[in-house]
Parts: sequence; structure tokens; C-alpha cells
Amino acid sequence: MDEQVPRPEDYFPYPEFRRHQREVVEFAYHVLASGWIGLLNAPCGIGKSVAALTAYLMARDADLMGPSGKLMVLTRTKAQLEIYVREIRRIRDVLGIDITAAVFASRQDMCPLRLENLSLAKARYKDFLRTCKQLRRSVGAICPYYEATYRSRFKLSSATRAAVARALRTGATLPGELVELCRDLGICAYEAVKCVARRADILVGNYNYLLLEPVREAILWRFGVDDLGELSCVIDEAHNLDKWAVEIMSDEISSLSFSRAAKEAEEFGVPDRGLMAEMADLVDEMGQETYKLYGPEYERLVDQELVADMILDRLGLTSKRVLTSLLRLLEDEGDRVRLLRAEEGQAPISYVGRCASFLRDFLSFSGREFAHYSLALERDGQVRGRLGVRCLDPSMTTSVLNDLRSVLLMSGTLWHRDYYVEVLGLDRSKVKFMSVPSPFPRENRLLLVDKAVSTKYELRVEQEFEAIARRLSVLLKAIGGRVAIYFPSYDVMDEVLKRLKLDVPYLTEERGTRVEEVIAFMSSHERCVLLGVARGKVSEGVDLSAGGRGLLSGVIIVGLPYPRKTGLQEALTAYFEERFGKRGWHYANTVPCLIALAQSAGRLQRSPSDRGVVVIMDKRAAGRFKRYLPREWQADMVATQNLEALVQAIREFMGNSGTPVQHSA
Repeated sequence: MDEQVPRPEDYFPYPEFRRHQREVVEFAYHVLASGWIGLLNAPCGIGKSVAALTAYLMARDADLMGPSGKLMVLTRTKAQLEIYVREIRRIRDVLGIDITAAVFASRQDMCPLRLENLSLAKARYKDFLRTCKQLRRSVGAICPYYEATYRSRFKLSSATRAAVARALRTGATLPGELVELCRDLGICAYEAVKCVARRADILVGNYNYLLLEPVREAILWRFGVDDLGELSCVIDEAHNLDKWAVEIMSDEISSLSFSRAAKEAEEFGVPDRGLMAEMADLVDEMGQETYKLYGPEYERLVDQELVADMILDRLGLTSKRVLTSLLRLLEDEGDRVRLLRAEEGQAPISYVGRCASFLRDFLSFSGREFAHYSLALERDGQVRGRLGVRCLDPSMTTSVLNDLRSVLLMSGTLWHRDYYVEVLGLDRSKVKFMSVPSPFPRENRLLLVDKAVSTKYELRVEQEFEAIARRLSVLLKAIGGRVAIYFPSYDVMDEVLKRLKLDVPYLTEERGTRVEEVIAFMSSHERCVLLGVARGKVSEGVDLSAGGRGLLSGVIIVGLPYPRKTGLQEALTAYFEERFGKRGWHYANTVPCLIALAQSAGRLQRSPSDRGVVVIMDKRAAGRFKRYLPREWQADMVATQNLEALVQAIREFMGNSGTPVQHSA
């Protein structure tokens, strides 16, 4: 490195760098110092978080961070947020470097009042936000914590100043810790952390703090940043950024919500002109039609204008302008209902307000960047309809990255740089890319492909499910220990489970499964099976480890997890083909499959000492699809349709015992 560049060792709080970690520090430093957009592909185990913080301190001390010298760190999960807090504290304690961070959770998670009022804790987030806004404005009831935060409109109370001073002395305070402190002082923790932000070097929060314009504008001035061009940013787990970006501009609602809104309108005297009852019927009718044509959970495209005309006809209205005015009125009525319920100690929810907001978005989000759809869900033998609108273009929100002074996007699965450059709408002239191999010994992972089966849509027949189940039973016994099996969808998982005989404890992922339950289950059984879906809660962003070591002996991925073929997926593919030509199909289908595959496999090795087996049960993985995988995957892959050969390879890898040497909780 150039002599004028600060030495990484002077800002790194550990005795030595991990394998490839110093390279990551140097790359991150140049990104932040030079005003680049950096894409960093670095697998689990590198230590990306502390590397990014080290690079920031180097650039800051070299006076290369712009006028503000501020850094925003965006994470997706609570666990990732906690990592940054831990590393900032270590830097302060070990190196004595003065560095402070304002660490944000959601306003609801940081609300002391919700700890006393369970109805607030259970409220849907948007309902909570609207209720909180009313309580802060002293419309009817008031929030005592907010009122005690400020002595006057522009002056903090002594309790707030004390909380801010303590947080700054700590350097980085977890949201839960600040909530506890502020509750004891009788003030609002979210308002307190906003005050901390003014004097902090780093702001840590989720993606919304940058991607959502109202949130961004409300927070940045508190952070002392007047212009995005002064701000640098680190985005962790950036492979999720495209998905997050479209979800914040998408929505979906059920006919049941409209039915509840109709009852609420009657109970609270809301003049909805029968809209909610009509919508409940219309959404169910559309859902039934979708169900007859395609079955459950298929997103069928619908014409936005046709739906609008049907609503107008049912209500006897003459124009969309009149309907829009009615929806605005109903949103205001929803605020009134929330406040009334809050004053009575009930959850501050309003189905009228929620449904009105959805309809306004459904009718206003138009153009080729959006797709509108009908969906049917089957629960307990009953079919209920759902209506949705989906944004197809992540760059509608992520293009803001180009306005930042510099930005570092980090993940272990940024395998295809062109995808992220084009789909996120990044300025290619500013983009720099770096990829480092896994720091874990390659000999600690056995990568197999079972070429005898496939979950390709045309092959999803009874005989194929039976073959998958039969071979799964043999592979599970050969691997032993704790094994996670990931399926491409709940449907495929259900079909295989009907035929799979398990003689060890097992846990099946459901839509309400919590990660804590999974860790507890696996820690309490030395031999067990976890069954989940790719892109689900237990396959992405979850650390299946205990005591710093991975819990798994093996991961079996049943089929290639391509996105399900629905009208909505076809709309996305068509939109991407329009924007990116021949690369469109690959971007819409193959890249999401690759990310899901890599994330599922990544649950296996969480430390250098972890050993285990990854089996991909799909012959396509050894075909043309193989060229999209990283070179080390291609080199390590052993593919065969001979089940005995697969078992023999596993036994030899496991030391001829059929059971792993470690992985105890």
C-alpha cells in the first residue's frame, strides 16, 4: 500500500487478520476514500463488519470522508445490527479510538409505551406509526414519554440530555438497552436516539433509513447531513437489497381484511358508502376465478383499470377522482378509529384505514414498473381471495445510491456484478468489484449432486416425489447428526413429506416459525432434521450455530429453487427482458435461484472448524446451470446418479463412521 495510506493494523481491534480480511479492509478503504460504489463478494467468516469499520476509521483519519465525515451502516436483521454494536465497542475498548454510533430499531420496537400497553405492541406497524403520530400531536390522548422528552418545542428535558450523554459515553447502545434506560427516565427512546445521531459518527439502522424518502429526510438532518453527497454508506447482506426495494413499494391484502373493515365501518359510524363490503365480495370473486383457473397461491395478473371500473360500478360512482377523495376520507377516519381504540386500551388498528391506504396505492401505482394481481389461498378447506400490487423495478428506490458520496455493498453471494449494477440502477462508471474466496478450508465441505432426480416443473409427478423421498432417507442416514433439508416451495416440501419416513426428531418450517425455536430444537438433539424452504426464514440470514460453531452436519437442497412460475413472475420476466434484453430471463429467474441456493448451502459452515456435506438433489445443477456457480463450487462438485456412490463419498468424508466428528451444541 502507499506510504500515505493509514495502516490497517492501527485501526483493527484484533491481534491478527483472518484469511483475506486485510484485502477486504484495503478494498473498503479505497471505496470510501475515493467515492466509489463498491461491490464486495466475501463469504461468511471473513469478518466483513469489522473490516468495514476499520476502513472507515482509516479514511476518516486521512480526512477522506468528505465534510461530514459521517457513515451510515444499513443492516437487514437484528443479529447483524448487534454485530456492529459489538465491534464498535471493541474498537473503543481495545484501541481507545473515539467512535460513536446512533443505533436505530423501528419506532415501534423502541417505544417504551408499548411495554405497558400490549395493544400497541401487537399493532400492525403502519397502524402503530399513525397512532404514534396522533399521540405526539396530542390529538385526544397524549404519549407521556414523548411529552417528557422535551422541555419545550426546541429544548430537551434534563432526563433526555442524561440519556443522550450516557449513550455517547458507551459509544454504541443496543436499541433494547436504550429502551430500558429511557423507560426508567420516563422518556421516548426513539426521540433520544435521534438526539444521539446529531453527535454520532455512525448511524446504524435498516435499509429503510436510506431507501424510504420520508424516513431518509426525517433522519439525515438529525444526523447532521445536509446533502446525500456528503454521506458514505455500508450496506450489509446486500443481496437482499433488490427484494427489499420492491417490497417497500408493493402491498397485498385479503378479502377478510375488507370484511373486517365493513364491520368496523358499521361499528364506528364510518361513511364508507358500502365500499368495504363490496370490496370483500369483489376480492373473493376474483380469487375464486383465479383458483378455478390456476389453483391456490398463483398470482394472476389483473387489469388495474378494469378493477377500478368494477369498483366505481358497484358503488354507483362516476369518476376515479370521487373514489380517490372517498379513500382519503376513509384514511382519516381510520386515524380516528385507531385513537378511539387506543384510548379504550385496545390495539390501535383500523381495517378501514388499512384497506383505504391499500386501495389508494393499488389505483395510483401504475405504469410498466408495476403489476397488479389476484391470488387465492386455501386454508381449512376454504378459499379466500387476495389482491395485490407489486413493484417490478428495484431501481425506483435504489438509484438513490448514486447520490451518495460513496457506498460499499457487501454480501457472500454477490456472484454476478452485472445483475446488481443493472437491476439496482448503479452508475457503472463508479462501480468497483472485489471477490474473495471462502476463508474456510475447502476440504471441510463435501459438495455432491444427485443426478437421479429433479424438481423441474414438468417432472413434479408422484414417481419423482417418491424417488426423492426414498433417496433422502438413505442420504440422511449416511450423513447423520443434524441435517437441514431445503425445498423450492412449500408445495414440494408437503409432497415429499407425505412419502418420507423419518426416524429422528424433525422440525418443519411454517410461515410463523421463529428462528429462536429452530436453534433451541437443534441444540437439544444431536440427531435431527430441519425441513424448510429456500428463501424462507431458516435458509437466509439465520446463523444456525451455538458457541461459535455450526450446528449442522449437512445441508440437502432438494431441487433448484427457481422462482415459482406465476403470472407475476412472468410479468417480472417480461419487464426485465424489455429493460435488459437477452439478460432479462437470467436476471428474473436464474440469479434469484443462485442466491437462494448459495444462502441455503451457507447455513452449513459458520466457523473454520465446521465440517459437513452439501447435497444438491437435482441433475440440472451438473448441467448448463453449473457455469453460473463460483469456480470453487464447479471444481469441488462431485455429481452422480448412483446412490451407492453418493453414500460412499459421504462415509469416506465423515471418516467411515457415518456420523460427523463434531457439531455438538
